[in-house]
This record gives sequence, C-alpha cells and structure tokens, in this order.
Amino acid sequence: IELAYSSKRGLRKEAIWVIANVVSSLDEHVISAVESGALEALYNFLSDGDAKNVAFVLQSIENILEVGTETGKTYAQKVVNMDGLEALERLASSQNTTVQQRANEVLKRFFTK
Repeated sequence: IELAYSSKRGLRKEAIWVIANVVSSLDEHVISAVESGALEALYNFLSDGDAKNVAFVLQSIENILEVGTETGKTYAQKVVNMDGLEALERLASSQNTTVQQRANEVLKRFFTK
C-alpha cells in the first residue's frame, strides 16, 4: 500500500493494480486490505487522469463497499469521512462514459437513500 503513494507514476500504478486484485478476492482479504489503508490509496489514485485506470479503481472501490455492506463494516462512511463523495461526484460527470457510469453506479448503490 505504501508504494501506491510513490512519486513514480509507474510504480504507483502497479501498486494500485495489486491492491485492486486483493480487493477483488475473499472478504477476509478485502477487510485486511481496507484496515491497511487500501481504500485511501485507491481514492488517492482516482485523480490519475487515465480513464482505464480510474474505471478499474472505481470497480475496486465498489467491491470494497459491497463487502462492507455484506459484513456490516462502515466503509461507505469511511469514504464520506475522507471527502470521497466529492471525487465520485466529479467523476460522475466525466467525459469518459465508462468512468461516468461506474461513478454513478457507486453513488447510486452506496450513497443514496
């Protein structure tokens, strides 16, 4: 997770892909990754600018939020606490339709009542 904050973009990208793979596996792995800072690292990468990377990260965040919902963890509140809603709302009006759809799906599933 530490490498996700590297000043080297390539290293940061690879670290994010590893995190994304971990959070797409077993619930226990997702919980452990979130406790280690995976959610914050993924949100930090949302400003990457590459639509493919951002869409992939949004899918990973959705996986985390789904596990949170299923296991009673407050991951959605964690997103709110780190001002993640603003990032999601910004991406919901992205010019890239894939990013736009993924961001809107996350907002709709986990942040609307």
